[in-house]
Amino acid sequence: MKGKLKLRLLDILVCPDNKEWPLKVHVFEEREIEKPFLPEEDIITKVVCSFYCPKKYVKLTKETKKKEIVVTKDASKINYETDCKECLSFEIVSGLIECPSCKVVYPIIDEIPLILKKELRNEDIEKQFTDKWAEKIKEIEL
Repeated sequence: MKGKLKLRLLDILVCPDNKEWPLKVHVFEEREIEKPFLPEEDIITKVVCSFYCPKKYVKLTKETKKKEIVVTKDASKINYETDCKECLSFEIVSGLIECPSCKVVYPIIDEIPLILKKELRNEDIEKQFTDKWAEKIKEIEL
């Protein structure tokens, strides 16, 4: 069974090494969904994602000095009906997830993000991946 990885996962995904968020995605291969399911909008942000819009690279909420969560001004740039539907209309098949802070990259293989600490990573699997996608990886400034 496939993982059906959506861009939306980056709303909550953190780097396992340093807990940095948000992470960046580089999509090499994607699959279109003919009839995407559009979940209800978040009560606070008024879009599907709760904290970060990976499609538009926008943080949706922030914490105030009083420890209250408020919606950012940039959140209004995202339209639930159009942007969220477009974002959910494809699945990521292959690519890389990058931590902008520590520059570690994690492969996405067959719709599954391999977000593992260094000591748990499989060199053989990652070598096969990097050999297959060498040209795309060269295009990315890491």
